[in-house]
Amino acid sequence: MELAEKRTEQQARDSEKDLDALQKLAPVIGFRHLQSLLLFLCVVCGFLLRVNLSVTIVAMNPVMNSTDYYKEISQHIPIFGWPTKMRSVLLSSFFVGYMLSNFPASVLGCRFDKKILLVYSISVSSLLAIASPLAVLTFGAPVLIGIRFAQGLSSAFMFPMIHGIMAKWTPPHERSRLVGFVVSGIQLGTMIALAISGILSSSSMGWPIVYYMSGAAGLTWAVLWLLLGAESLSKHRFVGQAEADYIRASLSNTVGHKIELSTTPWKFIFTSMPVWATTVAHIGHNWGFWLLLTEMPTFMNTVLKFDIKEDGLLSSLPYLAMFVLQLPVSYTADLLNKRKITSMTVSRKLWNTIAMWGGTVGLITLGYLENTTMVLTVYVFTVAIGCASNAGFNINHLDLSPNYAGLLMGITNTAAACGGIFAPLFAGLLIKDQTSVAEWQKVFISGAVVMFLSNLFFIIFGSAKTQPWNSLSSGTSKIDNNKQETEVVE
Repeated sequence: MELAEKRTEQQARDSEKDLDALQKLAPVIGFRHLQSLLLFLCVVCGFLLRVNLSVTIVAMNPVMNSTDYYKEISQHIPIFGWPTKMRSVLLSSFFVGYMLSNFPASVLGCRFDKKILLVYSISVSSLLAIASPLAVLTFGAPVLIGIRFAQGLSSAFMFPMIHGIMAKWTPPHERSRLVGFVVSGIQLGTMIALAISGILSSSSMGWPIVYYMSGAAGLTWAVLWLLLGAESLSKHRFVGQAEADYIRASLSNTVGHKIELSTTPWKFIFTSMPVWATTVAHIGHNWGFWLLLTEMPTFMNTVLKFDIKEDGLLSSLPYLAMFVLQLPVSYTADLLNKRKITSMTVSRKLWNTIAMWGGTVGLITLGYLENTTMVLTVYVFTVAIGCASNAGFNINHLDLSPNYAGLLMGITNTAAACGGIFAPLFAGLLIKDQTSVAEWQKVFISGAVVMFLSNLFFIIFGSAKTQPWNSLSSGTSKIDNNKQETEVVE
């Protein structure tokens, strides 16, 4: 037994030496980084299309005593008088489609080329954005609800495809950096959408230009991705042999067989507690994220009395801070894992706790501050600290099963979409008077409770070990119970 263990340890050391040698031959900046950059831009464009309504809905329904905007702009840019409940439905409609389509999208990703599905996803959502102004002016709020629903259906393909693609392109010890960078497009896209939407909505062009520009950005990205992107190493025309050898060697123990739906271990996936832990964490994170993203522009406009231009700029600051903080967090996570200072599982739970319990404290504090500067400071902190989740649950799908990472993202993202649906709807039910601080306190505290409990579940049941069912191949009907879960050392 001791001899076998020594032989296994020696093989592991030899494997690490071989991998280190291949890494030295591979380019420091290669096509794996190009894929990350392209997918990062995909996420940026996806969130430009997703977030634009959060600010434009304020411009489309201005407070009547907001003199600068109402008197100067509304004379030639149409505005509406939608009640609070209608606004909540509009903000939630995207996520209804998003929730319904995530799992089917991930299943389709197992059958068809993820590169092409990603092009369709962004292109359809972009065209719908461009059509939005004319549609809402002609037919009113109901058609905008339908458009947002359809955009949700289309956008649901984005993250399952991205996780499936990145699972085939990212060496484990570069995973936090490369995937973290891709996911940080959420923050940059959100920041740009909030800042630019406020500026453009208050300009002479008004809120319609926001939809035209976000749609044009998405279509431009689709062309770039068609030219330079690829689903996997074997489908990329330009990747060098040295880089390809390095990536394949680093993934040889976890990424392998072609995914077949008929042999996908559905039972093991849906009964896996680590998968459920990731799902619950995803739900809690999305609840807090979309609560702040959809409601803070209204809170700042009605309670803090900022006008539409200030509202958009100030609402974007936390996402700029989150984006800037993402890079050092990702590099630190990779460094700690590579030096084996913490196990992968402990690392994922630690970073997730920083993000979600830090956000819990921030949300509770927000409701009890009266000083505007302090409110903005805590707002920035609450959002920015959330970037740590990209080294926590948000990358956990690739840890649990690189082969089924896209499918797992489809599953967790489907459940997590309920956060985007119910957070604004719940806020709409609690808030009868948008100027009431007491009612806003209830909204923030409810979000804090959801985030706290969901992370507690992740701490108890979460794991970063590669699950035995990851290696099931065509024709395999059951898992070898003697096979242990493995934890990839980054």
